[in-house]
Amino acid sequence: MKNTLTRSFLPTIAIIGLGFFIITPLQAHETREGVSDTYNLTIGHRSEPVFAREPAQFDLIIRDLEGNPYEPSEIDISVKALYLKEDTFDAKILKSKKLKGDLRRDRSSPNRFNIWYMPTRTGAYGFRIKGTIDGVEIKEKFVCGDGALADSGFSCVTKIQKFPGGWR
Repeated sequence: MKNTLTRSFLPTIAIIGLGFFIITPLQAHETREGVSDTYNLTIGHRSEPVFAREPAQFDLIIRDLEGNPYEPSEIDISVKALYLKEDTFDAKILKSKKLKGDLRRDRSSPNRFNIWYMPTRTGAYGFRIKGTIDGVEIKEKFVCGDGALADSGFSCVTKIQKFPGGWR
């Protein structure tokens, strides 16, 4: 009897779990709701953790105010990477550089855009995005770690673990 009950509830539990996964915002990103009273923008790194001297991707996900994926017909956003003194929103910007190239639309998610870059140092990073999405002006700043304005954010850049260490 116990096995029958467990088997009958497993599909239900799996469906509930999948539904939670689909509607839960990405944990390694920061979501800002109501940007320019038009969009919910989610910013972070495509893959985390991010390591110094390893390729990384800036990640932008666009949703409407109800949280549904929004596929823009026109997007003209420039992304500036910020290297900060610390992971606080108002931290001093030590260096900044516009990321080269255009945001590329993700093939599997038409509301998701990426651009490659190479963080060269460990520490606090941020992004300043500026431009338009379907004619709506966007100008926002996002900071890793404790610099996020939302409850969760993307991680700062760390050192990769070397193994084996100290051998010659």
